[in-house]
Amino acid sequence: MADQIWLNKYRIIKLLGRGGSAEVYLAEHIKLKTLRAIKRIRKDNILHEQLLSEAYILKNLKHSCIPVIYDFEEDENNSYIIEQYIEGVSLTVLKEQQYLKFKENLIIDFAIQICDLLLYLYSLDNPILYLDLKPDNIIIMDQTVKLIDFGASGSKEQLKERTFSVGTKGYAAPELYTVNMPDERTDIYGIGSLLFYMAAGRSYDRQLSKKIQRKFLKHCSKALQHIIFQNLRYNPFLRYSSVFILKNKLSGINRKNPTGNSPTTKPLSIAVAGTQHRIGVTHLAILITTYLNKYGKNAFYMEKNDSGHILKVLNRYQNIKTINGICRLFHCKIILEYAANDFLKEEDCPVTVMDYATLHTKNLEEFLEADIKLVISGAKEWELEAAEEVLKLLRDEKNIKFLFNFLDGNQYRSILKHMDRLDCQRIPYEPNPFTWKNNEYLEDFIKNIADGV
Repeated sequence: MADQIWLNKYRIIKLLGRGGSAEVYLAEHIKLKTLRAIKRIRKDNILHEQLLSEAYILKNLKHSCIPVIYDFEEDENNSYIIEQYIEGVSLTVLKEQQYLKFKENLIIDFAIQICDLLLYLYSLDNPILYLDLKPDNIIIMDQTVKLIDFGASGSKEQLKERTFSVGTKGYAAPELYTVNMPDERTDIYGIGSLLFYMAAGRSYDRQLSKKIQRKFLKHCSKALQHIIFQNLRYNPFLRYSSVFILKNKLSGINRKNPTGNSPTTKPLSIAVAGTQHRIGVTHLAILITTYLNKYGKNAFYMEKNDSGHILKVLNRYQNIKTINGICRLFHCKIILEYAANDFLKEEDCPVTVMDYATLHTKNLEEFLEADIKLVISGAKEWELEAAEEVLKLLRDEKNIKFLFNFLDGNQYRSILKHMDRLDCQRIPYEPNPFTWKNNEYLEDFIKNIADGV
């Protein structure tokens, strides 16, 4: 095959790769003396028309880390897409050359770059989903990520008409093999697959237990492990809701631990507030405190409003001991109001969960000082006006998680369409925040909203 002349102007140098639907060759433009990548697709291939859509996608993309489309040719048997040759080595080859797993800071850096590339695709007038993130499609050159092979990609309109599955086993999201429409969270699963591959040195196998999968990631921080498994959830609604949020999560690991050493322990504050009364703020604040204490995080609940709910709760129980203004009800440690200033030092409370009840202008400034900020809203017609007012208060604020209570999956999917990449979660049902039993969905929810604790 080497030295053959194709289309009267390209000299073939070598085969770069071969899949079930196409072959990619490295070639030299004879007159220009420049390298090109040529993808050859047989016209009798069942995916011929779909693969040609790559040319139409690439011709509209302008990004230094995505190949430029130069030409499209065809003969009696084949179609040819002539692209810019992206130099470097694939993630697969790089891993094989290093003979070991990547270091965590490098894994995070590559993943953030991939997030940036996907965000560029989503920012187009006709947003593109990539849908085939795998090691062979990630090229690394001087620590910079390049993205190649857009054969599986498509806009939302194109995907609605697609009648076949795409993606690569071990990396593709489950919904690509069902009747469900892919969306941004499908690419988030792909990022999770790549993260797992870089950290574990092998592809993710859903058939293996999570316990075994964690053994492959034993050299990763717990924060990165959590992000990986959150991305790889089978149900898309349990993954991060956007690549923008995922990027912030990844960036947060380096901010907390920029040197790679064990981070120093410092007090952490979690603020919980609602868009209106009776939306579940106290319930969730107690639930978070209970969960963190149940798993050894030493958290304290603090009532930062004048509802008097905690006093009413404590009055219903007898023989609750109070030491220096702190009492304990089951797994929930509660700081009584008078103790906050009179007895406690900052180091006495590693994690404080603060219940602000309804968010308004008077408590907004103090609420925004917390390390983790949670705002609970409803989605019923009579609740939306209050939610909109709070969103106006927070329009210039970042790093706030918006939680929705008392709604089902269909209602949640509907409300997400209007949240525009904000960090959103649906609160799972749990009747008793003091004594809840093991619930994987609830645990994942709290791990996500209290990320970093």
